[in-house]
Amino acid sequence: AGEPGLGEDGARYLGELGVVAVGADTWGLDALPGDKAEVLFPAHQELLARQGVYILENMDTRALVADQVQEFLFVLGQPRFVGAVQAIINPVAIR
Repeated sequence: AGEPGLGEDGARYLGELGVVAVGADTWGLDALPGDKAEVLFPAHQELLARQGVYILENMDTRALVADQVQEFLFVLGQPRFVGAVQAIINPVAIR
């Protein structure tokens, strides 16, 4: 059993591109199992800890895919928590 997702090299590449956030439609961004069994969630470590890139999980993009949308304005509403490490967000795609 496993989970599709991003590996450490892909995470490093995206971080080097200067992206602000990376999203996935899975519960965890990382591919499981990863390339190195001894490293847990390497994409999280690379993006969050080393690159400062936000990770968005459980993104529901089905409507965009069904309509073959390729460009949209992405608006992310989030609660104003101080010191939190995770939160429920409200992403909106404006076509």
